[in-house]
Amino acid sequence: MSARDEILALLNRYSFTVDGGDLDGFAALFEQGEWSVEGNRPSRGAREIHDNVLSKIIIYPDGTPRTRHVNTNIELDIDEGAGTARGQRYVTVLQGTDGFPLQTIFAGHYHDAFVREDGRWRFASTVVHRPLMGDMSKHLRNTDFVET
Repeated sequence: MSARDEILALLNRYSFTVDGGDLDGFAALFEQGEWSVEGNRPSRGAREIHDNVLSKIIIYPDGTPRTRHVNTNIELDIDEGAGTARGQRYVTVLQGTDGFPLQTIFAGHYHDAFVREDGRWRFASTVVHRPLMGDMSKHLRNTDFVET
């Protein structure tokens, strides 16, 4: 599999884990990385990301947050020799629950960094830039997460 394909698979795992309610799987993607919203202190490692971000996600009886993260406009700049890559993408989050019709609740411009270790690519960091927020009341217990 090419480096581009491996990194695209990581981006897909990002979405599939959180949308599937596998919050531990999502946190594991950042075991040695960090995640933040622009202007805020990054959460580093799986434990901090779980405590500062994922613990705020509302999980419904079906075991999911009833969301779909859609990645578009993906650009990747891969330096195979150095084992590093940078990328950017738009992420749009859709949600629909009982009594809450399907709608866009979030849109952000994500900037990602990746490193290759032991022949495998992993997230080094993800920073969400200029988020646009809709009604996040059915997704997060604390909708001021951009101030963490």
